[in-house]
Amino acid sequence: MIRISVSINEVLRDFIGQLVYTYDKYIGVSKNKEADVVNFNLINFFTFENKYELNKFIYTEAPLEIFGHADLISDNLMNHFNYFLEEMKDDGNIVTLVSREVDKSIPSTFFFLSKTGCRAENITFVSDSIKEWNNADILITANPDALFNKPSGKISVKIKSSYNKDIAADFELDSILDFIKDENLRNKILNTKITTYEEI
Repeated sequence: MIRISVSINEVLRDFIGQLVYTYDKYIGVSKNKEADVVNFNLINFFTFENKYELNKFIYTEAPLEIFGHADLISDNLMNHFNYFLEEMKDDGNIVTLVSREVDKSIPSTFFFLSKTGCRAENITFVSDSIKEWNNADILITANPDALFNKPSGKISVKIKSSYNKDIAADFELDSILDFIKDENLRNKILNTKITTYEEI
């Protein structure tokens, strides 16, 4: 049995694109486009007095727009992902959706998953990106903090985004669809064993 965790943002959900759109709608036109957000320190790209005001906007004032009404990263992605969930279940593996969420972003994310028809049975919300690794052998994520803090003996699969270009991972993919559709690639990742220094 392999435990696979899949982050939501930038893997399934276009979080940054929707944040830019919502910021432009309510705060004022941003000078940044989605591709300009080149690291996870969002206060550098969206004009707020401080991180508290930024987080208040994201998690309490406009979370339904940002998290709930966001688009999927690509058309029909959820259909492929649901098929993948069934396939992994049939093989005896466990797939868990994980996402760093707080406050009103949690029900907003449930709305996103509902409207896109997600059939994931296991969903975990964490308050710290590092906890995305809890109960996972493999983490598929775009989150640079989670990638940077990969625990020993686990496998990281980076989905490329504008804000994680400089972060290393065991595998780098353009889309989770590469993992879902390419059986040879998927088997390579699932059967990779990370050797620790103690084992050499």
